[in-house]
Amino acid sequence: MSKELDGRIALVTAAAGVGIGRAIARRLAEDGAVVVLTDINEKRLTQAATEIADATGARVIPRILDAGDREQIIDVTDWVLEHVGPLSILVNNAAVNILGSIFDYDPADWDRVLAVNLSGPWMLSRQAMRQMRDAGAGGVILNVSTYAPDVGGLGIEAPYAMSKGGLNVLTRSCAHEGGPHGIRVNTLSMGMVTGTRFTDALHADMRNEEVAKAPLGRLAHVTDIVEAAAFLLSDRSAATTGEILNVAAGSHMRY
Repeated sequence: MSKELDGRIALVTAAAGVGIGRAIARRLAEDGAVVVLTDINEKRLTQAATEIADATGARVIPRILDAGDREQIIDVTDWVLEHVGPLSILVNNAAVNILGSIFDYDPADWDRVLAVNLSGPWMLSRQAMRQMRDAGAGGVILNVSTYAPDVGGLGIEAPYAMSKGGLNVLTRSCAHEGGPHGIRVNTLSMGMVTGTRFTDALHADMRNEEVAKAPLGRLAHVTDIVEAAAFLLSDRSAATTGEILNVAAGSHMRY
């Protein structure tokens, strides 16, 4: 049976954990794509690739990648082009959030947050868009973001918020330049997401506070994020580009 992403080659960053990246990667595999699964943890990466391949029957290729390392990005994307084919889907999911006040923030932490959250997606998009343009078949890029830029980081995560604000601008810049080549670029924005270790295990107290503020009386679940991603990455959203889609149960509207 044909699937809507048959023949597509997708690369997903930070996709070997138990959160959003892995869930999106699995959905891409279920929908028929060849998935290049990337992460910095080799053991976790190998396990995730095997589990997704076994569960879906898809071809899943693990590749070590630090999304903040430009040379690694070039090496991995060039390898994919040579050994698998040109990318048609890119999901920029990798992110780092190091909390702290701007008054005493460590410059090294600033550099790392910007490298992974903004410079990395820029370089990955540059590489992927070149492949998509040269192949002549278009493609789709999805940037995973947050509504943190709208609230300025709330005094604890300014670098993260600034990097994600820049990512949102990158989305629209790439949408403008990619459009004539059939390349669509969108942002999937969110707040806290249930069904992830970050929310359910590490920040359960904050989760309850966020639920109380959400207009829908709940937070988005990882399945909500995956459904939105599947739509934006498929031909069902063929006329959608340069958009920021908030999947946050209305939480982003309270500010």
